[in-house]
Amino acid sequence: MDINKKYIIIFGTLILLLIIVIGGITYYNKRKEQVQISDIPDWEQDALSFSQNYPISFEETDLFHKDCAGSIIIGMSTLMDQNLTERQEIREIFCTLEQYEEYPGYAGKYINVLRLLKQVPNFKQGQYISIAIKYKDLLQKNTSVISLKDGFNLCAITKPALREPFREQLLLENQINLNRDIVFSDGEIFCSRFFGFPSERLNLLISGFVPQEDLFRAKIYLVPEDIVVNQLLPQESLVDIEKILQSYSLLWEIEKPII
Repeated sequence: MDINKKYIIIFGTLILLLIIVIGGITYYNKRKEQVQISDIPDWEQDALSFSQNYPISFEETDLFHKDCAGSIIIGMSTLMDQNLTERQEIREIFCTLEQYEEYPGYAGKYINVLRLLKQVPNFKQGQYISIAIKYKDLLQKNTSVISLKDGFNLCAITKPALREPFREQLLLENQINLNRDIVFSDGEIFCSRFFGFPSERLNLLISGFVPQEDLFRAKIYLVPEDIVVNQLLPQESLVDIEKILQSYSLLWEIEKPII
């Protein structure tokens, strides 16, 4: 009888320890999850999420573009603080949709991940990207050659053109001027006209799917005269357009390998 009672006590003690251990593990996991959620910065808690690593509709594309353009103001200070030695005269951000598994609530979803463009070593074939550049930064060293009274133009060339399924709808929605965008087999040119110095919140966006090429190039030119832009549009090749633009101020350019 005493032996049975001894075994009952041992068995009961083991059960009690098991309950304590399981309860402790459950509490730890819940506490860890709560800490992780509370540690998410406000901009990440409010981040837009997507079901794919690219926008699947015009509405999603428009939201992604606006989020990328807005992030150049909100996210730039954070990115710059991570490396205080980085001080870019032209603010430029690279945006792409990536899975975000670090925090609960984003498992299996894609959100806009920001990087400084200069820290992106290459573009990936088939990847949907967006590059946001501050218009104001492009012009900060060229205020003496622009006419706020007569207006001026900024013309961007990308080689090759990024494939944008909703290009026409985006032009109608976002572009300053219509009918100033031409896509060739080897690239694209689009021009925007201004009648005043761009505001701090106005950005130039280059976006779309990266094609199967070896190299991506982009240039932005300052073209004061409207008559020159009118001469660009009827040209039959991007090469002819580039020859004309070479006489004007080159404000910005990048070159990235495609893998």
